[in-house]
Amino acid sequence: MKTPLFHQAHTGSDVRLQFIDWAKRHGHSPASGAAAFVEHQANLDEAARQLRLNPGDDVRHLLRRYLVSLGEAQDVAVQFPPSYHYRSPQGQSFRYTLTLVLAEDGVEWKARVWTGLEYLGLIVGRGAGPRANYTRLARMAVEHELAGDAPRFTLG
Repeated sequence: MKTPLFHQAHTGSDVRLQFIDWAKRHGHSPASGAAAFVEHQANLDEAARQLRLNPGDDVRHLLRRYLVSLGEAQDVAVQFPPSYHYRSPQGQSFRYTLTLVLAEDGVEWKARVWTGLEYLGLIVGRGAGPRANYTRLARMAVEHELAGDAPRFTLG
């Protein structure tokens, strides 16, 4: 479904803020979310004006390129947790962001999970081990849960 380019919270704001807000809500980084964001926009006239595009320019293509390039800007890139993709043995495709909280004796993680643009919920866990690669440990646990027939999500 196509939606208006400017969400109510960003009326009058630039397309950059609109995209950052959308990407965070849907678990995307600028690189992974630009195409989906542009595809779901009904009216690109305002974005074309902001980017000072000439009539006849391929607005969707240029907007995608601009939004992907935001990921290279340090002030934008730091706002996004890593995003991972996983396909279950049943063929379902998932995307998740992973947030780790490190402690002296281990790690706690929180994975926000989506399929397409649908938010499914959180998978939380904890682990420990000597010299453990905590990101790898968390990803293995999250993907093990997603591999099951009925992954358990919590609200959040």
